[in-house]
Formats: sequence, structure tokens, C-alpha cells
Amino acid sequence: MRTNIRIVLSLITVIISWIIFSGLIQSEQKKEKYRYVGMEKCASVCHNKKEMGFQYDIVKSSIHAQAFVVLSSEKAMQLAKNANLTQIPGESPICLKCHTTGGGLDSSFFAVTYRKEDGVTCEACHKGEYITKTYIPDEAACLKCHNNSIHRIHSFRFRDECAKIAHPRPSAKI
Repeated sequence: MRTNIRIVLSLITVIISWIIFSGLIQSEQKKEKYRYVGMEKCASVCHNKKEMGFQYDIVKSSIHAQAFVVLSSEKAMQLAKNANLTQIPGESPICLKCHTTGGGLDSSFFAVTYRKEDGVTCEACHKGEYITKTYIPDEAACLKCHNNSIHRIHSFRFRDECAKIAHPRPSAKI
């Protein structure tokens, strides 16, 4: 009888240890930092080829790619003044949060190939601070910036806005 109890207790100990150990591994995996590499890297690796529909060229000519440049405009200076910001827009973490990819993160999140001057790039929508696998953004992801947080943004209609910035891969021919 005692032997049976010891076996059962040993099994329970092994099972609980395994559950705790696998939970620790999963929590560590979830916290793996993504290092933003920049739009040029995305283009050079894959996304500026015919098979991919020259997605880089489409994104590079989009309004998102101009998001950082617009921070040096008179309008941006006025919006910053109205919001009582003490820094110029191109240096303000509040502005950079939405006008650049990875804005507001410390330098450990960026590879040497990253350039904030590229504005809102591929990685802003398809990666994340701790998301290394590429994903398609949903409305909630877009509303992190398109939410009138510091200045008025035109009415954001997810489907309409997605159509404006679409950069699909061409259909595969079978």
C-alpha cells in the first residue's frame, strides 16, 4: 500500500513539475523581443519581387511612408503646440509612437538597418514588440494610432482604409 502511495505521489510530482517547466518555457518564448529591421531589409529579402507583387514599391509610395516626414511640417508644429508638447514633433515620443515603426521603444528593439525616417513601415502593421511571426492586422491594431489620441484624425473606417493601402500578393497561377 505504501509503495502505491509513493508511486502516485512521484507521478503527481513529475506531472506538476512538467506543467510548471513548460509554463516557464512558454512565458519566455512569448517575451522574445522582435528587432525591427526596416523597410529596405523587407524589400531586399523578398517583398520587392514580381512574385510578391512589388509590395515594397506600393508601401514606399503610401501615406504611411510619409508619416515621419510630415512631423516637420507647420501643421505638425501647430498640433504639437495645441497639445502642449514641449518637444518638436520629430523628437517627441508621443508623436513618434504613431508616426514611426516602433516609436517609443528603446534602441534594443532596432537592428542597424532600421530607419525612423521611413515612417510607418511593413513591420508597424505586420510585426510587434514581442510578435516575431508575421500577421495581418485587424481593426484594433490600426486603432492604436488611428484613434484621435492627440490630434483629430479623419473618421477611420477600417475596410475603406485597408483598401487604400492594400499591397496584396498576386494570385498563384495553377
